[in-house]
Amino acid sequence: MTAGPEVEPFDPAHASESDLRGYYEVMVARQETDRPDEPRLSYEDVLGRLENPFVGFGPVAYWVARLRGEVVGLAIVYFLEDESSHIGLTEVVVHPRVRGQGIGTAVLKTVVPELRARDRTLVETWQITKGSDGERWAKSLDFHTVHTVLTQALVIPETDRALWREDVPAGYRLRRWADVAPDDLVASFAAARTAMRDAPVGDLGYQEPAWTAERVRAREAELRENNIESRTVVAVHEATGEVVGLTELELHPHRPFWGFQRDTAVLPPHRGHGLGRCVKAHLIHWLLADRPDLDRIYTTTGAGNAHMSRVNHQLGFTTVRTMIAVNRDLAELEADLATR
Repeated sequence: MTAGPEVEPFDPAHASESDLRGYYEVMVARQETDRPDEPRLSYEDVLGRLENPFVGFGPVAYWVARLRGEVVGLAIVYFLEDESSHIGLTEVVVHPRVRGQGIGTAVLKTVVPELRARDRTLVETWQITKGSDGERWAKSLDFHTVHTVLTQALVIPETDRALWREDVPAGYRLRRWADVAPDDLVASFAAARTAMRDAPVGDLGYQEPAWTAERVRAREAELRENNIESRTVVAVHEATGEVVGLTELELHPHRPFWGFQRDTAVLPPHRGHGLGRCVKAHLIHWLLADRPDLDRIYTTTGAGNAHMSRVNHQLGFTTVRTMIAVNRDLAELEADLATR
């Protein structure tokens, strides 16, 4: 009988070079199999993400699975906070050459007690490529597909820059900033960000935060601590002086030639004027004036958000991959895994 994998917590800060290399090999093999649209990850890219986890998702923990001493699988869990503190945002990755051998399930069995210890009641995963081994594995464990997302990429050297020339609609003006929102707009900006709460997100357990000026400042501080640069362009309504549209982008230190487009939102009374496309176009134009070496920008858009997907295509983005999010009640999953 073949021995099963050994699964244990993984601390990147104290990991051996061999284990870090093993972690990298799993991540790059997953990318090549499930995300072939992306340029190949470098070792420095993967170490950079370990040093700079995603901001805004709470504490993160890692596990690795070994077969005969070789790292062949891993788990990354973010323990979401505030409105989503019931969720363990869990990603399980198994090297393609050893999939189908129960490694992912063994990893999940090891992670579940920590989810329980941290008072989580829902296990949710956002990063599964539709049609992949990961989707088939999730279905075999009775996870429910709760949201479908389009991954869209703007490959800058291949795109006509004329697409980013956009007039500001009458009755509005644009403001922009890097890293820190101006004091005179931070409260209005927070209110506008809360407009993301009506974006179509299927049946995700995750809840978009109710933004306040204090939360905005806390997020800005967290980004600075992780050496992440943020750029924001907003549309201000001339008659009221309020922020009514916004878009944000992050530049991460381990991938200096990529931009990660984050939230874009327009308040309902101001939709239909082209503000979403306007703020995104101006953000791209501004960013490239400072960063002419930028190669690409990635964003994600709910498959049900036809308007934003269309706006992105008008700006030169192409849909490169369809992703699904799945979740399952922790108690049900725990009982099911006990029989496997």
